[in-house]
Amino acid sequence: MRYINYFMPSHLIFGSLYLLGQKIDEAVRSKRAIHAPYPTICVGNFQAGGTGKTPAALWVAQQLSVLGYSPIILIRGYKGTVSKSTIVDSKDAYAYGDETVLHAQYFPTIVGKNRQESARLAQNLPGDKKVLVMDDGLQHYELLKDFSIVCQKRLRFELDHMLPIGRLRQIPHTNIDAILSQMNEAGYEHVESWKGIPEYTFERETILISGSKKQGLVICGVANPDDCLYQIQKAGDFIGDEIKFSDHHRYSAVDLARIEKSSKKYEYRVHCTAKDAVKLAPLIQAENSQIKLSVWDVEIQPVGDVQPLLDAMVAKIEEVYQNRSQKQSEKA
Repeated sequence: MRYINYFMPSHLIFGSLYLLGQKIDEAVRSKRAIHAPYPTICVGNFQAGGTGKTPAALWVAQQLSVLGYSPIILIRGYKGTVSKSTIVDSKDAYAYGDETVLHAQYFPTIVGKNRQESARLAQNLPGDKKVLVMDDGLQHYELLKDFSIVCQKRLRFELDHMLPIGRLRQIPHTNIDAILSQMNEAGYEHVESWKGIPEYTFERETILISGSKKQGLVICGVANPDDCLYQIQKAGDFIGDEIKFSDHHRYSAVDLARIEKSSKKYEYRVHCTAKDAVKLAPLIQAENSQIKLSVWDVEIQPVGDVQPLLDAMVAKIEEVYQNRSQKQSEKA
């Protein structure tokens, strides 16, 4: 594919400069790339925000756990204040990032911008047959991946344009092992140039994990707020007032007062995502607010046979373990 296909004509110069900077960054960082101590699976995207990589990374970790592995999540912790790689040991979403705290509810999680440091820190965690699962990191070149999965949703990445006109973070490449496509009402039309990469379709399900389905105020601070608000109300079978916040929003006492005022007519019932709840719940408690949260989360379910994907991941994991075992034997 030609790079020019990913740029709008009116932004070709800007896009070319963006691409040049990205290629230079990739070249510099790749020179310092190392293998992690354990097999590493990356769940990322070519497009910015809202592709479902966090629930997909959790799904991958869940499948590996069922298969007898010990998954450890590596995540940058976007908007968190922790800079040094750290094993997550609390529910402080502002320190670690909201998505980090969500993962830590299910699996050992290490947060940090330096993925090499995070990977080394995984040696301090217990578990047999550890596997590192990176939530995002496709554009992080200093840690080599053994298996890479790209998530996409709505507009297929090969039909998108580079930022800031489109949502592409980088030029799509074929150095990946699988594509996870989340279904929407319009569906997808497969594109010939990407048929060489195995593609698996998933559908998402919005589920209530705590609280009531009664009508209330609906709020969210995620990448695609309109879709999120719609899915919550569809799943709850109600229509309520809405408030949108930016992705990874840091909720304040002022925000809480606004939410409380808007939810008064619903007897302070507020529906939100699990991502928002990890930040809102402590604030509600600290401010002694009357707000009653109903928390919703997204689970992804495969449509069709995903056994080939699981088999491919397991084959790569076992290959990595076998190769490293042989190297250790040779050194001995």
